[in-house]
Amino acid sequence: MTSDEAIERLRAGNQRFASGATEAPRRDARRRSEQAEGQTPFAVILGCADSRVPPEILFDQGIGDLFPVRVAGNVAVEDITLGSIEFGVAVLGCPLLMVLGHESCGAVKGAVEGVGGRYLGPLVAPIVPAVDAVRDTAEDIVAAAVDENVRRQVRALSEIFPDVTVVGARYELRTGQVELLTR
Repeated sequence: MTSDEAIERLRAGNQRFASGATEAPRRDARRRSEQAEGQTPFAVILGCADSRVPPEILFDQGIGDLFPVRVAGNVAVEDITLGSIEFGVAVLGCPLLMVLGHESCGAVKGAVEGVGGRYLGPLVAPIVPAVDAVRDTAEDIVAAAVDENVRRQVRALSEIFPDVTVVGARYELRTGQVELLTR
């Protein structure tokens, strides 16, 4: 599968999800058995850990179709996160890496508000540059910072993984739609 075909498959699945016409494909005993022999995802999705943003559901995909890597704020700065992405790209051969931000992201809100703490402070620290970049020009700082954070992650991951197509997108919680921000 090419990266363009992967994008089209994600787009079609999201259209089904957003319209309420999901197929829940490849989620049966047969597929589970097939994937027990080895996974075959066509895309790595670096998404937020937010419970409202499960990639397999919002793209209407089945068992083994996606390789989700989820961390609050969809940031890839830790070696463990980057190692997971590298596994999906280099070992599993996914032709597409999507950075998926979302509306009303709590990690981005935390970066806007300057949240601290032993674990939350370091979690939001990589998002602060995106917030700073839009703070003086954006009407809705959180929304603009969500998009800027996705763009920054796409640029960084494109340099780290030059042999895979990296795109950025934003998920709208209310509509269920995913919009490509970069391609």
